[in-house]
This record gives sequence, structure tokens and C-alpha cells, in this order.
Amino acid sequence: MRPARPSRPAARGFSIIDLMLGLTIGLLASVVIAQVFIQSDAHRRVTGGVADAHQSGTIASWRMMRELRMAGAGLQHGPTLWGCGLEAWRNGAPLLPAAGWPAPFDVFPTALTLAPIVVVDGGGVAPDAILVMAGHGGSGPAPIPASVVDDARIDVATSVGLSGGDLLLMADMASVAPCRIGQVAAGFAPVPGMLAPRVVPTGSPGSGYNAPGGFSTLAPDRDYSVIDLGLAPSISMYGVTGGALVQYDVLRTSGLAVPTVQADNVENLQVLYGVDDGTGGTANDNVVDRWVVPGSAGFDAASLLAGGAGVLQIKAVRVAMVIRAAEGALVQGAAEVVVFPDLATPLQVRVPVAAGERRFARQVVDLVIPLRNQRIALCSDERRAAGVPAPGSCG
Repeated sequence: MRPARPSRPAARGFSIIDLMLGLTIGLLASVVIAQVFIQSDAHRRVTGGVADAHQSGTIASWRMMRELRMAGAGLQHGPTLWGCGLEAWRNGAPLLPAAGWPAPFDVFPTALTLAPIVVVDGGGVAPDAILVMAGHGGSGPAPIPASVVDDARIDVATSVGLSGGDLLLMADMASVAPCRIGQVAAGFAPVPGMLAPRVVPTGSPGSGYNAPGGFSTLAPDRDYSVIDLGLAPSISMYGVTGGALVQYDVLRTSGLAVPTVQADNVENLQVLYGVDDGTGGTANDNVVDRWVVPGSAGFDAASLLAGGAGVLQIKAVRVAMVIRAAEGALVQGAAEVVVFPDLATPLQVRVPVAAGERRFARQVVDLVIPLRNQRIALCSDERRAAGVPAPGSCG
């Protein structure tokens, strides 16, 4: 008899049903994980975009406030300065009047006159452009009586506060005439323990910021005074181009001849003037009576650069910048951004957002900047002596 054959063990493994069930569970888990990741990434994009816009807005607003608060500094006491045509050279080459301005500042005239702040309205929703002027001299803002000795020297009532390399503004205090910029010679320095010299050297004609003929080519026998502008006066333009806030140094004291980026992701710049003209209030009391769109009658760039009455009526500026996030999100944003929404409709600006751009978060940085030097300018002794403003307004 043959022995019995051992029984074959039962087959073990996964059936097709087990495999399909496992794949289904795995796919469901993958879908859940993907949804959680997508939502997390969307939240990160929104949060990061808002944070980026906030950071860009903080940088841009800080720089704008710093410059605009200084508007008119060092120039407040010149009774005939506003509207005075600027003349400037650098290393023998003319700076003012200029041959032209780079974009977006080509909206300004090539011949600039002295003014604390001038805004060119972009028109509609296009960005505005700002021109701001200020001096930073150590001898104070009061004009110093001066006369021209020759093409490399001037005689001043006092040279206290003047330093080598300081830029000087020579102006006729009796009438609005061309205002010429020159420069104190680099080696000038008062001798300790000695009276400050009256004769101040301005260096070689055509060198630094001195005109080819120095101050000697100005009309003779005029009532000249000089204002110390300091080593780095500010004549700057601000605007928006290529999605960035840019600045242009008119005098090129920084050495740069092109606009420089001050803050990224800035899409738009809109400005309003806060004026003291008596509309809804009292004129010349240094209180903002109303907000005015740049370009309005009397507050257009041409009128302000001509030294119009509006120059002294501007007491504040309201600046709004539209900041765009650098990274897009899945959520669609609004179809437009409203600038100055708390003001009357004619003062509001509605900036449309293209359909493909609505994934990017946007933030409006709104600043109200008082121009404190404008109060000093209105109440300077020269203007009070002329009866403007009325007695008691500058107490």
C-alpha cells in the first residue's frame, strides 16, 4: 500500500477585491491630504501676500513721510523765492534748466522754479508725480545779505554756520529773479577763536555746483541774499513706474542720474492738497479748509511753479499708495480699489483691477502729512510786514 500524500496548504494572499478596496482607500486619503495642502497653501499665500503688501507699504510710507514733512524747510523766510527760476550746474554741465526728465517725471517742465511741493495730476486713475524741495543748511533758514566780489568769492553779512562744500542759493530779495545755486569751496573753514570771515570762497568757476562764471554773471547792483542749503539739499521727484515707487535726485547729490527704486510692488500713487483758502473756514489761519485735487484751478503745476497764491495755501498733503502683493492666491479679489473712500465722490479715485490680477491682494496706504514749514512761511516777518496774513493769525 502506498502512503497517503500530504494535504496541500490553503492558498494565501490578496484577492482582486482586496486590492481594489485598498486602492480606493489610498486614493481617498490622497484626496483628503491634497485638499488640506491646497487649503493650507492658499491660506499661506493670502497671509503672505497681505504681509508683503503691508511691509512694502510701511517702507514706502516711511520714506514719503520723511521727505514730504521737510517740504519747504530752509526756504520759509525768502519773501521772493516762490516762483524763482532755478539755475544749477554740476561739474560744468547744466542741471537746471534741464534738457529733459526720465519717465515718469517727463510730465514736469524742464525749467523748474522754487516751490515747496508741486504735484502733477496723472489724470483719471493714472499715478500722480510729486516734486518736493527743501534745504538742510546749518546757518538757519534766514537769507544772508550778500554781494558778489568776483567769479570765485562772495561777501556775506556773516559766514557763521557755513561749511566747506555747502550749497548756496543766491536770490534777489527785492524781486523774483533767477535763483542760482553755487557751492562753498571745499577747504573753507572758520578759524577757531577768530571772527567768522565775511568773504567766502566759492571755488573754481565750473567746478562742483558752481556755474562757469560763478555768481559774477548775475545782474549787478541787486539786493542779493544767500540761503545755506547744506551739503545735501533735497530737490526730488517721486512717482510710480514698473510697479515700484521711484525717486529722482534732481541735483544728483547722491551721484545717481537715474530714478532709484524706493519700494517695490507700488502700483499707484494719488495725492490731494489740504488748502487753507477760506472755503468753509477762515483764510490764512493755517487750518486746512478743504481737500483739492492737484490740477484744480490755482493748484495746477504751472500756477504753483509760477509762485501763485496757492503755494502758501497748501498746509498738508494726503498721499495714498496702492500696494500689490508679490504672490498670488486662489481667491479672486475685488474688481476695483477705491482710494480716499471717506471723501466726497469727486475726490475719490477708483482704480480698476484687471481680471488676471485679482488673485493678488492689494492694500491702500493712506497718509495725511502736515507741512509744518508752510506755517512758518506764511508767518515769516517779511510777509507779516506786508499785511499777509492778517494780524493775530500767527500768534
